[in-house]
Amino acid sequence: MADRVIYKYTRIGDSGDETIEYAPTKIYFEKQQKEDIEMGFRIDEDSIVEINFNANDMESLCDALNNSDVEEDE
Repeated sequence: MADRVIYKYTRIGDSGDETIEYAPTKIYFEKQQKEDIEMGFRIDEDSIVEINFNANDMESLCDALNNSDVEEDE
C-alpha cells in the first residue's frame, strides 16, 4: 500500500466567500497564512486538513476527499 498525504486549505474571505486549495505540504499553507496575517487579513475561520489516501487506488483518493468535507462540517 502506498500511503500518501495531501493538505486541503479552506480559506474564508472577509466577505464570507470560500476558497479551497490542495497542496502536497502543510508548510505551503502555513506560509500563506503568515502572509495573509501580515497583509491584515483574518485567518481564524480558515482550516488546514490532512487527507490520507492510498496512491495506488483512485477510489481511495475520492473517498478521502469526500470524507474531508464531512469532517470539516462536524
